[in-house]
Amino acid sequence: SNRIQQLNTVCFIYDLCDHSCQNEARDHVWNIRLGELCEFQRLQGHTNVPSENRILFQWISEQRFEYCKKELGEYSTMAEEKEKQLNEIG
Repeated sequence: SNRIQQLNTVCFIYDLCDHSCQNEARDHVWNIRLGELCEFQRLQGHTNVPSENRILFQWISEQRFEYCKKELGEYSTMAEEKEKQLNEIG
């Protein structure tokens, strides 16, 4: 239905999804934000996203926080591949 398509467009995570479906949805959103960060960096020449760009600012702040936890040897959700992708942007 049209409603389901609209929910899927905004990466809505259904409660009935199994764990792998939720991971897929999270990865999809992560890749969207990575693309937004790439575009921001291309246009602005840096990755210091202003807080006015609320969604991207929150996302990059979370990535930096997870990276710092990883560097301190704490549990982190920052996977090696994601760290590599972020480092390639700058």
